[in-house]
Amino acid sequence: MKKNQLADPDTYFEMLAELLRKALGEPEVLHQSSPLAYCHTPLETLIATVLTQATSDRNALKSWRRFKRTFPKIESVLEVDESVLTEVIHSGGLANQKAKTIRAILKMIRERYRGLSLETIAKDRDSIRELLLSLPGVGPKTAACVLLFGFNLPAFPVDIHIQRIAMRMGWVEPRTRPEETQEILTSLIPPQYHSSLHILLLNLGRKYCRPHNPNCQECPLNRECLKKH
Repeated sequence: MKKNQLADPDTYFEMLAELLRKALGEPEVLHQSSPLAYCHTPLETLIATVLTQATSDRNALKSWRRFKRTFPKIESVLEVDESVLTEVIHSGGLANQKAKTIRAILKMIRERYRGLSLETIAKDRDSIRELLLSLPGVGPKTAACVLLFGFNLPAFPVDIHIQRIAMRMGWVEPRTRPEETQEILTSLIPPQYHSSLHILLLNLGRKYCRPHNPNCQECPLNRECLKKH
């Protein structure tokens, strides 16, 4: 990692965010392609995050919109056969697996807390994270998405794109596991930039910092990237 990254992280990451905005657009606009932009509760965010797994934003959003039309009240998911949910979310792929996960999550929350809400059952970030990780099919990345976009708490979800960028930028060592990268970036990046930079870096990875044949020449971060130099 370059020394200037450690000296003043606020200034450094503010500068990166500005460079990315100029090249990619405003994060609020970019985020509209994700179903997470249309969630109103942490529980909705959790379900939408499950729907984003192993699929494109376009398919996940289509799946989420159909889910919301079919189940305006989330508790009604548990009142129908699992096959109904599978059919509703089929456009997002892995529908059988995701339907099982969603129903298992809802059943566990209802059994534990006698209701379907996440807002009042944990008070601090660590407790919320622990609760989320105890739910079926919820790993560190999904938990981080819910913390950040559902609870508006510090978290920096790391997917394959952000993992790749973090290594190329020198923020983490090459063999760092994604779970470790997530914890490092959550601490390294000032909380006020967690949401915007997550969205911007995600789009950077898709457009410029690709796994093969990255477009380093036109990448807005090429002057800061260790791989480029």
